[in-house]
Amino acid sequence: MTTRQKIARTASAPPTLPVVPAKPARNAGDTRARILAAARVRFSLDAYENVGTRDIAADAGVDAALVNRYFGGKEKLFDEAIVDAFAIKDHFAGIDMSTFGELITGLVLEGSEERRAARFDALGILLRASGSPATQQRVSERFHADFVLPLARLLRGRDAELRAALIASHLIGLATMKHALGSPLLGDAARRKTVATIGAAIQACVDG
Repeated sequence: MTTRQKIARTASAPPTLPVVPAKPARNAGDTRARILAAARVRFSLDAYENVGTRDIAADAGVDAALVNRYFGGKEKLFDEAIVDAFAIKDHFAGIDMSTFGELITGLVLEGSEERRAARFDALGILLRASGSPATQQRVSERFHADFVLPLARLLRGRDAELRAALIASHLIGLATMKHALGSPLLGDAARRKTVATIGAAIQACVDG
């Protein structure tokens, strides 16, 4: 082949395209975790009916189709989002139940800095579920399973489950007044009185 033929052949050959490196494979576990975290925040800040899977996906930085792929839809995603939202079993292991009333009252008044920073609010889940036919029963069952029953197992004597439910009602009422309504009557000046009064009522339920 002459030099002229080689040049002509080279000129007519298709250009060599640069090799584009393949995108790294999506980490399914990380994507799923981001969707779930975004859902927990959304569901605690707004009513179930107002939360869309596109909003959740946008918060998580993923395509909306992945919500259905990983969770099968909003209903199942909600169910997973409230898993352990009310769990106490890991928080009160080995606790001295003789001082439970004042201890838990103080914790409710303080709230959780970690959860507030993450903008997840278990109380918000409870309050919004009360007006949502789609989630009321499911949240009620989850709260009973994760909070009331484990607390009842810590109580001695009769009617432990009922007493645990009464304790929960005190705590939800106090948390609603303090954190949801921001009652000025439950500020730092009234802390000692609040802890003593509500703590005594809760302790009466503990002692049976």
